Amino acid sequence: MSETSGIPSRALVADVGGTNARFAIADLETLEISAVRRLAVAEHKTLAEAIRFYLKDVPEPIGHAAIAVAAPVTGDAVKLTNSPWSFAKEELCAAAGLKHVHVLNDFEALSLSLPYLGADALHQIGGAAPLQRGTKAVLGPGTGLGVAGLVWSPAGWVAVPGEGGHVTLGAVDERELQLVERLRAGREHLSAERALSGPGLSDLYQAIAAAQGHSEDALTPAEVETRALSGEDPLAEEALDLFVTWLGRFAGDVALVMGARGGVYLGGGIAPKLLKRLEQGDFRQAFEHKGRMQAFLAPVPIYVILAEYPALTGAAVGLRAVLAEA
Repeated sequence: MSETSGIPSRALVADVGGTNARFAIADLETLEISAVRRLAVAEHKTLAEAIRFYLKDVPEPIGHAAIAVAAPVTGDAVKLTNSPWSFAKEELCAAAGLKHVHVLNDFEALSLSLPYLGADALHQIGGAAPLQRGTKAVLGPGTGLGVAGLVWSPAGWVAVPGEGGHVTLGAVDERELQLVERLRAGREHLSAERALSGPGLSDLYQAIAAAQGHSEDALTPAEVETRALSGEDPLAEEALDLFVTWLGRFAGDVALVMGARGGVYLGGGIAPKLLKRLEQGDFRQAFEHKGRMQAFLAPVPIYVILAEYPALTGAAVGLRAVLAEA
């Protein structure tokens, strides 16, 4: 590829979440990612400032960028869901010194990476082989809870972004209902993201402690995970058990909605850390426990994405496609 074809050889790609923003340079022909750097969102007032900070160490001029954001992308103005950053695309170009910016949802970018992930980048949990060219669903907890799909068309794979993490969180028994009520306290709406995310795991721990009459100090998600996996804290174990069950149930819901016979893929920052815990059986059982639709879900494979920066690759895929159509 060359500038004369309208597609630059290299471009800036970014994966911007609620806590961290990852930047890299992508080769738009090979999709090779290099010069990856993670910046804390809290350390930069704006996205444009973070981009300038990153690009100052890049020796070559970069004019094009693909920015994957943890937010719905419905127009020129973008407001990140779990971050103070917001921007308008044209203003971002001017402020960051770029010619063109392609903005897409972060899990849309993650879905676009799926056809390019090798077997060593995926860990399968149950199910059979994926249906060739079957619809794929990707979801995952991190600072929030992202969801997207990938469907086959005559033109190739097409990403289907969405905001499935904001569906209403439900309960299946009295115990869960009590916890859901505690999590919902003071909120107009309780979404799945409020429990199935890093902050959600911390809140779930507090809710379980309060339900049992304990007054526990607030823990970070990492502290809850560590205490649960080590077996040192029964409350943390209970919180993680319920988190895993709810995540499996949510993944099954997404698979049914999308008809994801091509597989369900778990991304985000939490799933790879919980790989051994997700393999223990209750996660897969919750995924398949859908009454008359259990037989539909039983062969659907679940994959934990192990690749380090798949959304950056997906952002490059998206940018390349947009520039090719221009």
